[in-house]
Amino acid sequence: MSTLDDQRAQKTADAKANPASGSYKDRCKELFIGKAANSPIVSDDATIVRCELPPDLEGGPNQDPGRVPTTRDILYLASTVIHADGAGLYKRPLGVSYTNKFIPTIVAVTSPTQTHVINLLGRDITITLTATNYEWNWGDGTPNLVTTSTGSVWSEGMDLNTDPNLIRHYYTPPQGWRSMLDGPYPHEDRDITLTTTWSGTATNPFTGDTQTINGLVTTTETTGKFPLSHLVINNTDTWEEKQGH
Repeated sequence: MSTLDDQRAQKTADAKANPASGSYKDRCKELFIGKAANSPIVSDDATIVRCELPPDLEGGPNQDPGRVPTTRDILYLASTVIHADGAGLYKRPLGVSYTNKFIPTIVAVTSPTQTHVINLLGRDITITLTATNYEWNWGDGTPNLVTTSTGSVWSEGMDLNTDPNLIRHYYTPPQGWRSMLDGPYPHEDRDITLTTTWSGTATNPFTGDTQTINGLVTTTETTGKFPLSHLVINNTDTWEEKQGH
């Protein structure tokens, strides 16, 4: 289950449009319904976005900015206007990660698709974003993990160390493991950053054509800083067995 911190990271993710959309940037103006054109007042009302098209990127026969927009035009225009959410970065345990050999940090993605409805070029258009790959930066100098898997939210009965549905990372003590009483590490905070690449799909209301552009948007979200610690595990038969004794 997502916490408020999880949701905050998702909704405040940094979003970047594909560089190919650069010629469309700043060609759209938002007009707030029921307000004066280009009003600076923030409104929760729906918005109309008026745009001027650049010449056809693929050199079509009609280079007039007033031409019928291609689906590619619509997707690139939309990528410069909408603010994409993150993919929903899930991390457990909350607020800390442990350096014990058999206690990994578990991460997953909870929202691999999202839709945005925008009034673009005088038409209501639905833009569907679908995550295509994820890059995890663990904040500890180890190599990033790039995967197409969303991972899985942990549930009772899943083995933290072996379940193939889990994406896990093992943090190690910053100065090397010394004893079972190692940690905590008050000056060794870490953070996890998730960079998600999204494809975008739309149906052109002028032509009926549906198109998908891979890599239309990239989002970045982070857990924020969390401390490393080390659990003291009681010397039970199970603990002894896991230590190989």
